[in-house]
Amino acid sequence: MPKTTFLLSFSPMKKRKNPDAPFRVQLVVGEGLEYFRNTLLGARHYGFDTGRLEFADRWLAHERTDNPAALVRRDRIDGIVAAINTRDEEARFLEAGVPVVNLSNGMISPVLPLVTQDDVAAGHLAAEHLRACGCQAFGFWGQPGAAYSEERLQGFRRALGDNSPAVGGGIPFGRRTPATVFAAMKRWLATLQHRRPLGLFAVLDTLALQLIRAARELGWRVPEDVAVLGAGDDDFWVDFESVPLSSVRLPSRAIGYEAARLLDRLMTRGERGHGEVVRLPVSEVAARRSTDVLFVDDPAVSKAVRLIRESGGRLRVAELVRAAGVSRSGLQARFRKALGRSMLEEIHRVKLARARELLATTDQKLSAVAAQSGLGSQHRLSVLFRTKLGQTPSAFRRERKG
Repeated sequence: MPKTTFLLSFSPMKKRKNPDAPFRVQLVVGEGLEYFRNTLLGARHYGFDTGRLEFADRWLAHERTDNPAALVRRDRIDGIVAAINTRDEEARFLEAGVPVVNLSNGMISPVLPLVTQDDVAAGHLAAEHLRACGCQAFGFWGQPGAAYSEERLQGFRRALGDNSPAVGGGIPFGRRTPATVFAAMKRWLATLQHRRPLGLFAVLDTLALQLIRAARELGWRVPEDVAVLGAGDDDFWVDFESVPLSSVRLPSRAIGYEAARLLDRLMTRGERGHGEVVRLPVSEVAARRSTDVLFVDDPAVSKAVRLIRESGGRLRVAELVRAAGVSRSGLQARFRKALGRSMLEEIHRVKLARARELLATTDQKLSAVAAQSGLGSQHRLSVLFRTKLGQTPSAFRRERKG
């Protein structure tokens, strides 16, 4: 993670004289990734919404935080929200003398309370997306030793099952340079030459872009020979290459909001919250050109998939069977073998993707979203969201729009 940091103080309008007075809180967040900038925005919005945390008009750019305890004394800080990536950093923040909430899922078994995304779910979602492309062989490039990487790999492998194991890659966290990462990545990809077409999942968008570059240097086409998926959905990086990058979206703004909420609770109760972990759901892949492919040799299955996606999931299974010209049981079996899901599950997946897009990009009523996504009723929309995503359509919309 980036070492350069910027700090933003929450500053009360008046001194705390009672338990309901605003707290003075410091944010310590790396500036290099959009993910962490979004956590800043989320924390700010918690302050705006509640009035319990108010911002000063000063930015302390590039200030070091080697001594959080001194920072607390100097600026009369009541609590800290920080991106803490190492045991040494954590030890320093443990000595700060105030509640601290961590935003970075970099350490395994952290002591300080942590608010992060469900990284196992992120890996599971990545596997589902690549399987929907018809991939039969898969690779994972991560950062061994980083908790978010290990957890995403766990979810990725679990979703693929024993018959489709991911191929591990990567250089241990903290022991890499861009040149060494790229050289190792290219050597690793070359060992997968005979497993193409491949579905590759990189633990970060920046690493996914390097996978695309390495594949090209090997003479492979993206996505025709290899589908590449990242994580983070960073607006800058996903459009950095000529092939726009598909990416697992992470709820970074909501993480900042919930971290500020948790810190507020800890400060109010006078607690430290050691060992507490809050994981927010991950439920969406932003699909772009890097995974816009369907690796299916079976013509009947390929036709059924094309019809489902072109119709927005509005065709019934019986209509797909007639169009494919094979028996229902035969098509069901071949479809599941090729994509790892049934035709009905694919229909629901397509409808859900359309509903998520409408909720995230429009202010339409839920009934209109249900109609346009082919679900027919608000009740069916709600049932599908609760079943597949574990949340209501309204909660999903609030999370996506911050």
